[in-house]
Amino acid sequence: MNIFKAIGGTYNEVRLNPNVGTWSFLLHRLSGILLAFYLFMHLIVIATSPGNAGAFDSRLAAVQTRLFHLLEIGLVGVIFFHMLNGLRILVADFFYLTRQHQKLLWIVVIIFIIIMAYATAVMLPKVFHREVTEVAQIVGGLR
Repeated sequence: MNIFKAIGGTYNEVRLNPNVGTWSFLLHRLSGILLAFYLFMHLIVIATSPGNAGAFDSRLAAVQTRLFHLLEIGLVGVIFFHMLNGLRILVADFFYLTRQHQKLLWIVVIIFIIIMAYATAVMLPKVFHREVTEVAQIVGGLR
């Protein structure tokens, strides 16, 4: 199959049929591609890391930056969207709920927002760790 025909067909589907189900399909496909790319890159980094623990720790320390912590929040979002939307598709197919796919999608969106709000609240302090620590020291010094 020609990749350009596949992309063109997907583009035409979204352009000609711009509804919630089409956007869900497109986002599910894109999140799957992103997860496959991430998994491939993750396996390459792990496989090419040197054998001793110190070298691995230094390689791991190289990605402990604000940018990578923000990207981790995005990764959690991609993982949970793909998982929840996949479960929605399974439920719709196995329980003959295809006519209720839009309601199921909105349930998925609500669950996704709740999960991402919690995940962001837990992970965001790691992004701004230095500022949070400094603020805590300042506030602690004022008491």
